[in-house]
Amino acid sequence: DQFGSSRNEFRPGVNLRPTQALSVNASFRYFVNHDDAQWVTNQADASGTTHYVFGRIDQTTAAITFRFNYTLTPNLSLQVYAEPFVSVGNYEDFKELADGRNPEYAARYTPYAYTGDPDFNYRSFRTTNVLRWEYKPGSQFFIVWQQGRQEQINEYGNFNLTRDFSGMFSAPSRTTLLVTFTYGVNM
Repeated sequence: DQFGSSRNEFRPGVNLRPTQALSVNASFRYFVNHDDAQWVTNQADASGTTHYVFGRIDQTTAAITFRFNYTLTPNLSLQVYAEPFVSVGNYEDFKELADGRNPEYAARYTPYAYTGDPDFNYRSFRTTNVLRWEYKPGSQFFIVWQQGRQEQINEYGNFNLTRDFSGMFSAPSRTTLLVTFTYGVNM
């Protein structure tokens, strides 16, 4: 628009099925958001007046999604899902909401001296892996391994592919291992 706000997304992907037992899906998502009036925070001053703070955000988000499904036998299958994800935002030109219903965009906001730093750099990696074995009809055994890594760093507001994607693998992780089985009884 005339205030420099825009959103652009690029999302190519590929689906492969080389055999009936194997399917692979990979996609890449790249999203760029320039928004002149992104809400930042509500800030109260000493008199108790609430200031609704907005700013211009320049945000870049990138993610790769990978899925792998392999049926080794009719009773044994493996499924893998993984997604590295990065979203980075830089704020500037802070303003306060003055008259949100004003038909003139320029009259909706007044300049505001916001001293905080809402810039962000969010990194995440998630994976879920499932091994399923139907050891007898109606009875199944599952092994599920999940890992989630995430970290938010407030010192970078600019997107750097090498730094951001490599940094997600050093982020703190949470790993879950689940083993479960069911036994079907015919009555």
